[in-house]
Amino acid sequence: MNRPVMYADFDGVLNAFPDSKVQRRGGVGHTEWIKPDDPRASLYSEERAFRLTGNLVVEVPPGRYRLRWSRELADDMYRLAVAGTIELAWLTTWQPYCVSTLDPAIGWDPDVVHTVHWYDPVTNQGRFSGKLDTIFSRLRFETYQNDPSPVIWLDDEECYPARAKYIEAWNPAAPILMVRPDERIGISRRQWLLIQDFIHHPDEYPPVTLDEESTIRAHATHHGL
Repeated sequence: MNRPVMYADFDGVLNAFPDSKVQRRGGVGHTEWIKPDDPRASLYSEERAFRLTGNLVVEVPPGRYRLRWSRELADDMYRLAVAGTIELAWLTTWQPYCVSTLDPAIGWDPDVVHTVHWYDPVTNQGRFSGKLDTIFSRLRFETYQNDPSPVIWLDDEECYPARAKYIEAWNPAAPILMVRPDERIGISRRQWLLIQDFIHHPDEYPPVTLDEESTIRAHATHHGL
């Protein structure tokens, strides 16, 4: 198989939204203040979560946003793209500001990591269906390749069981890994190990694999941009 292509959301995937008390205490990894019987102790432990070492407030036309991310995780993803091990692309509502804001913030070169233009930022046309349309467009493209690329889709809202079954029914030419993180910590250490294993051994996976962090919770509104 050809090298995998990774489509990465930002909010809830790299940009985490820890509980407010955790934010004030310095981010993921600082759990000594949490009582042992507090269910959040396990969620924010360094065994599960990457430490959020990146902390920056950015201004874009819609407003001011605080970004909290793991430099370790972002650097690992970027190194894979630089080495040519994966094709890395943003698939996020931050689409209009990836090159001007996100890439400089986390240290990614837009010549290495490209941004998918999947919705119209003026009219919002495509905002509700554009991500899935992008994935299916890539799957259709790979159907006609002699050496199809596996697909990795990282999204805390768009990757869920019904959608995985819908994609599986389409019978993709190469395996697809769908990863849904817990937005409070972003991609977990366990999920990152799974992603790396898929990158190096995609032929050992079924046509569609969905991984949801066990602690995910429903929320009424979307955090971030």
